[in-house]
Amino acid sequence: MKPGRNDRCPCGSGKKYKHCCLNAGSVPVAAPADLSWRRLRALLDGFATEMLRFTAEAYGPLALHEAWDEFTGYDDLEFDPNTPFMQLFMPWFFHCWAPDPVATKVVNKSLHEVIPTAAYLSAKGRQRDPLLRRYLDSLLTAPFTFFEVLVCDPGTGMTLRDVMTQKEHAVTERAASRGMEPGDLLFGQLASVDRLTMLEASNGFAIPPMEKAQIIKLRAHIASAHPVITHQVLRDWDFELLNLFHEIADRLYNPRLPTLQNTDGESLSLHKLVFELNVPPQAAFDALKHLALDELGEDLLADATRDSEDKLTRVRFSWKKHGNKMHAGWDNTVLAGSRSTVHVSLQRSTRRGAPTRYVRRSRRHSVRAFVIVRAKSNRPRGCLPTCGRRAAHAVALPLRSTNGSPNVPRCAKKISELMAAHWEHWVDEPLPILGNRTPMDAVKDPDGREIVESLVIQGNGSAATRLRQRTRMCSGGCVRGWVSREAKNLTHDAPKHFQ
Repeated sequence: MKPGRNDRCPCGSGKKYKHCCLNAGSVPVAAPADLSWRRLRALLDGFATEMLRFTAEAYGPLALHEAWDEFTGYDDLEFDPNTPFMQLFMPWFFHCWAPDPVATKVVNKSLHEVIPTAAYLSAKGRQRDPLLRRYLDSLLTAPFTFFEVLVCDPGTGMTLRDVMTQKEHAVTERAASRGMEPGDLLFGQLASVDRLTMLEASNGFAIPPMEKAQIIKLRAHIASAHPVITHQVLRDWDFELLNLFHEIADRLYNPRLPTLQNTDGESLSLHKLVFELNVPPQAAFDALKHLALDELGEDLLADATRDSEDKLTRVRFSWKKHGNKMHAGWDNTVLAGSRSTVHVSLQRSTRRGAPTRYVRRSRRHSVRAFVIVRAKSNRPRGCLPTCGRRAAHAVALPLRSTNGSPNVPRCAKKISELMAAHWEHWVDEPLPILGNRTPMDAVKDPDGREIVESLVIQGNGSAATRLRQRTRMCSGGCVRGWVSREAKNLTHDAPKHFQ
């Protein structure tokens, strides 16, 4: 039957037919789930404001702040209407929070331990659309938990897996799906009604895959107390899940600064030391050129500076030593230098007497330094000191071209080579995130395999960090293939608590 001009449009938009699909010539054909989604979105329009007004009247104006204290773990944080967690907090306040009879300031005792949505349905449910009532009923049993994005169709929806229960959900979601990619994690609440699943609440940003390790650790802890992890079990563990989310969010919003170390793993504490060389530049060069290892003397002098008498006044060359103590794949380390000045990067080298010892032992520290020797016209020339290595100067030098600008292609190539070598040996290296097990050992159990797979996704850069925009880890696909091959050799049966 054709709808009238003033009838509600069959597309589910909530508008009159004449203001919606009449001008399009025909009513668009839509799937039942899509029609339910449009209808439900129309019913939910303005519902949050109505619920906020209801809770303020029924529970009192302090209920919101009381719930905020519980949501934040009693961190003495004042409620902030502009908090980035608002789209997570308000649904939690409506559908999960309930006044604690012991500590609540809610005067009406009949509302103690009663969730606001349950009180709302009891008071006004009969006056509301049956679809909205069923939707709200589903929220009273749905937990706030962590989900992994399996498939994402931006602007349409996602396939999510509950990390705790391992159940998969086809979610209709327009907005959040635009900023997510497979492997990303999110924290939130799903609601299911009439074969439609919607994302009622979410944290609003993609959680990197590597954070999955902590989630799996909590899952194992819950499973040790409950043979089967159900929605009710997760609601009982609500505060532990919230606390883990806040820990993850704190790491993402307030990242810790990295610890600066040299390539030998020693803390950096840069200092400037000066050594006077009482020798002509040519003599200093002859004594120090062996530090360049396999480079020929004439090549080292190609860019040297000479005076009018063709005598050497300044030369710069590399101080090299093969190998690196912490990184076996590194041929040498690049550092820089200047005449009789020594910039020491080792914290222990600043002790009394340490600078001279450091310079004497520099060749043992697997460093590559640039040595510059200059003439000093106002000093008498004498014999070269016994230890010519005292002219060395060591300070970190970025990979740059001769004009001082970053040599991007050279950097990218070097980083790609380093990452390729890293991934080649990664599977056999003990990792703290795996409990100091190697990935090869970790994939032998289901939880370990999940963590390793999340690390591979993180390494490939397909998660929220988007590191691939700067550095493409070209060997990640090899590791992903290795994980798949190893998984085939292991049992695919999920633990009992995943049932």
